[in-house]
Parts: sequence; C-alpha cells; structure tokens
Amino acid sequence: MTAWADMLSKIGQKNSRLYDLVYKSAPEPLRAGDIEAENGSRNSSRGALLQELERERSRIARELHAGAGQPLAGIKMNLEMLDACSDGLPATGRETLARLQALAEQALEQVRAVSHRLHPPDWQSLSIEEAIRRLVAGTGMAERIRVQLDIADLPIQPSHAVKVAIYRCAQECISNTLRHSGATELAIGLSYGDGTVRLRVQDNGKGLTSAGAPSAGIGLAALREHAAALGGSCNLSSAHSGLTVTVEFPLDAD
Repeated sequence: MTAWADMLSKIGQKNSRLYDLVYKSAPEPLRAGDIEAENGSRNSSRGALLQELERERSRIARELHAGAGQPLAGIKMNLEMLDACSDGLPATGRETLARLQALAEQALEQVRAVSHRLHPPDWQSLSIEEAIRRLVAGTGMAERIRVQLDIADLPIQPSHAVKVAIYRCAQECISNTLRHSGATELAIGLSYGDGTVRLRVQDNGKGLTSAGAPSAGIGLAALREHAAALGGSCNLSSAHSGLTVTVEFPLDAD
C-alpha cells in the first residue's frame, strides 16, 4: 500500500511540474510593470502553453482512470464475488478477504481523487462560483483551518479560458496554503466589476518574507504568466503575517 501511495504522490508531483514547464518555456518571467509591455505574440505563446497544460492534465487523468482505476474496480468486484461465497472459509481467510477489499477500496478512492484533482469531470459544467465552493469543500480544509468564503454571484459567466484560469489559480493558492504556509485562516473572495472578475485569496501564514518561510514557488510565479496570457493581472502581497494573491481577468478573454 505504501508503494501505491508513493506512485500516486509522484503523479501529483509530475502534474505540479507542468507549471514549471509552462513557466520556463515562456520567453522570460514577467517583471513589475511588464504586463502592459507584453506584445500579442508573447501572450499568444503563453496562451498556447496554458492550453497544452490543460490538455496534459486531461491526458494524465484519462490514463490514470483507464490504466489503474478500471483494473482496481475489477479487482474490487471480484473480491465482492468471493466474499459472497466465503462462508466456508476459516476465520483467518475471511479476515484476509476483508482486508483485501478494504485495500482495494482505498486504492480506488485514491486513484479517483488524484484523477479528479487533475481534471475534475464535472466542475467545468458548473458556474465558476459553485466550482470554487466545491473545490474548497473537496479539500476538506475546513476541518483543519478556518475558511471564509465571500463569493458573489456573477451577472454573467466568464469565458471558458477565464473560468479555467480562475479555478487553477484558486487551486494553486489553496495548495500553497495547505502545504507551505502554516496558516490557521484562509479567506477566498470572488467579485465582479467593470467587465472583470477578481479572485482574492488571503491566508495568515508565514508569508514569503518571514525567516524560514518558503520562497515564491514555480506555481505562484506561473500565476502571473497565466494572468498575462489572458490580458489580466496577478499581484502577490506578502508580509510576516500572511500572503494575499489577487488575480483579475476580463470576463470575455479567450
């Protein structure tokens, strides 16, 4: 079971490195004030890279579902068939069978969880407001830290590209908070104004400037590239008492 968990962990790590590829493949990282200076060619290049990122996520999710999820479901079904005719087995045999069923169920749940994190099959059909609410609920983070949601109902839904960008930004910020920040509180806000949609994620963790706190990782740096590709902006504000990430996109960017 440990080897199986390690395999799933490595899949997640490879998925995170996709952001690294996007970031390094861009001509150069954005600097303060560079967004307005970016020409259409560079934004188009980033947009293509980000689309490739989504395609790769989907490919990994499909392969994981078919290559591991389906065989595990078959194993689970066959174990259930064995259990149905296990009355003649000694007690140790029935206990072993029960353990195998539990392990198969746990492995199947892990595969599904990783696959859904890579490319959830249903969130893209939801409104962006509901998608973020489900993302937060799916992490179980409310059981570990205090979570405050301030998600306004948007008058119109953003374009598909913006919707994906907002979701991925929220996903990256939540992951950063849970893995690195040591925060006890997280606030997520989604708002609309003047044809733009804004996502704001704030925690009370270590920030990026405190002694011993992690530096801005490739995921957070890639948020700027993601925003620039859609004509938006991304601002990171860090202090000793936490980190605030604000991203803003035109609703109709594509």
